[in-house]
Amino acid sequence: MAGMRHLADHIIAVANENNLPVTNLQVQKIMFFALGFHIRRTGYIDELAETTYDVPFEKWRYGPVVESIYYRLNHMKDKDVTEQIAGTYHEEYRAWDQLIKGLINIDVFELVKLSHDLRSWADYEEDILAKNYVASYSIEEIAKDFEK
Repeated sequence: MAGMRHLADHIIAVANENNLPVTNLQVQKIMFFALGFHIRRTGYIDELAETTYDVPFEKWRYGPVVESIYYRLNHMKDKDVTEQIAGTYHEEYRAWDQLIKGLINIDVFELVKLSHDLRSWADYEEDILAKNYVASYSIEEIAKDFEK
């Protein structure tokens, strides 16, 4: 069963299995980039992307965030969430494992910068920083950001 919570749990499980620390902010950015690169690799929004994207990313100061997952992990602040959470490995995301490991090894603030460079965030930067209402990311926006 796919979903954003399952994807977050899978990322944490992959981090645990590979003894890689991962923070809440990293989980957020890895979810976004993993979904985007999956859409890019397949060339369209397939069933896995559709079912995974069951809770939208919000456009926050540090880029895309799934609010419910953020608050689930927020008590860890900027610490390694694998110290308290084992995660759950989900087979439907097995093909994403190498990408996830690669993204874990990229500095999280580089991922934040990359997310800010994408039109889906950059077009709303002024409103985001002013804390004005901005609509959540649509899956079509994400797909457009990751077009070849």
